[in-house]
Amino acid sequence: MHPMFFEGRLYTFSDKISKFELDMSAFKAANPEAVFEDFILWHSPGDWENDIGSASSKSLAEDDLPPQGRLSQRMSEQGNMWRKIWNEAPALPASEQKPLLDPNREGEKILHYLETVRPYQLLEQMVCTAFRASANTLNLTSYGGLKKMAIKMDQLYLTMASVLKPLQSNSLSPGSDTIEDLRRLCVVFEHVEKLVSVAASLHRKFLQAPRLAEAIFSDYYDFYLPRMGTSSTTDNVLKEFDKKQVVRFRERQVVSNMFVTPTANQSWRKVLSMGNLLNGHEPILREIIFSMRDRVIGNHYASRTPESHRQEIETHRMYICGTSNDLRVALSVTSCD
Repeated sequence: MHPMFFEGRLYTFSDKISKFELDMSAFKAANPEAVFEDFILWHSPGDWENDIGSASSKSLAEDDLPPQGRLSQRMSEQGNMWRKIWNEAPALPASEQKPLLDPNREGEKILHYLETVRPYQLLEQMVCTAFRASANTLNLTSYGGLKKMAIKMDQLYLTMASVLKPLQSNSLSPGSDTIEDLRRLCVVFEHVEKLVSVAASLHRKFLQAPRLAEAIFSDYYDFYLPRMGTSSTTDNVLKEFDKKQVVRFRERQVVSNMFVTPTANQSWRKVLSMGNLLNGHEPILREIIFSMRDRVIGNHYASRTPESHRQEIETHRMYICGTSNDLRVALSVTSCD
């Protein structure tokens, strides 16, 4: 085999077999001494195995010497369609090949279809396309390596395929439940969209602390999952979610950087009387909790506590809740007396 160079061409609306035949014909014309193995190594590198059994990822044009190896089992089978097409394909340059389709004729077919398509058929296609495009847009959102979010996106695609299948096959009937299924799919889509929003927000805020983002999202996901699919009125879920998370030493700076000190022009505003901004914005509500833990050793009135029973408890706790209009402070003290 010899190093090969070939100018590829782009095909649209073509049959696979016809495309392979044209590619092989052009390849033969550009490389008169080529054999079937040369074409496979250029067109489908994954079907070429080198001497150590792993698939080669380089084409002949990238190597100084012909690679040593063999065709994959799929390409070596008796009666392989690719080899049959290769043996029958003539050597013909791409510039002399007959196009796979006539653009004018295909355009006329499209116009005729649009003129004769029934409204409900067009609506079915638009619904399927809209859901697919919306799901793909959600899937392009960057949310890091949040595995649960990735699994939920895969489940969304499976749900869409199941619900939209009757629309794609034009098998709707007057008594079908497709409309109701579409409504439920909209609710599921809404819930997944909210999860993506939370996942993307956490990923952006905790780029330097991915473990913390994963832990927070996992807790929120487990809290939110039972509420998915039951109702679309879940605006208060974020307010109800109050799961705490331990911030490790190296993650503290990341959290601290989220609170920005107001500038001189901002500090005079009444709404900033509560302190620093959160990501550059004044939060609607601030909740601050101070706590202190002490080891229980004993007290003035009881006998001395044995060493084995000594434990650490929260002895002081101050809870501060404030908005721009009010401030509430609560103090709790635990005593052993």
